[in-house]
Amino acid sequence: MHVLIADDHPLYLSAVREQVERLFPGGTTEVAATLGDALTILNGPRGFDLLLIDYSMPGMNGQSGVQTIVARSRGMPVVVMSGVALASEVSACIGAGARGFLPKTLDSKVFSSALNVILAGGSYLPAEMFGTPCQPPPPPSGETGGGDVEFAEREKTIMAMVVEGKSNKEIARLLNLREVTVKVQLTRIYRKLGAKNRAQAATLMAQGHVLG
Repeated sequence: MHVLIADDHPLYLSAVREQVERLFPGGTTEVAATLGDALTILNGPRGFDLLLIDYSMPGMNGQSGVQTIVARSRGMPVVVMSGVALASEVSACIGAGARGFLPKTLDSKVFSSALNVILAGGSYLPAEMFGTPCQPPPPPSGETGGGDVEFAEREKTIMAMVVEGKSNKEIARLLNLREVTVKVQLTRIYRKLGAKNRAQAATLMAQGHVLG
């Protein structure tokens, strides 16, 4: 795992670097403090598995900087980090091709879960993009008999594995289940969450709505 972290705040950059190296033991990181520095590194011969880019570091100029990074990323997932998660900025970044937007207020557990979701092929958006940030979508009428959404222990286990980026096949093997059983369980989980797909469900799970 090779990760580029670009941020002009030394303390935050150091914290993110430590978190990434803890999440991916044996991986390597490179750092930059400006858009120009990041582009210079990207022009090198070695590719990256993940790009973590500060939205407001020198040279970015908002959405245009994100577009520049995405254009030079050669298909590598680009994730934007920002101290403020304005809905308009989040939408602009995703529209520019970013795979995720991470508020700098995220705790380490959610930050790590979000990266796993993105590396598994999903996307991560801050809770503000889903409306009320602290409440999961209500279940369809009759799904849980009304009231709060409830999940069986097996469902919680599967959900945690999804957040970790595991595939249905891996989940089935680890839990000694048939893969079709995992698919049925996930369909039920998506319905309870009100999620349309795996990526949206994983985002809600990673934000701690249901995993606790």
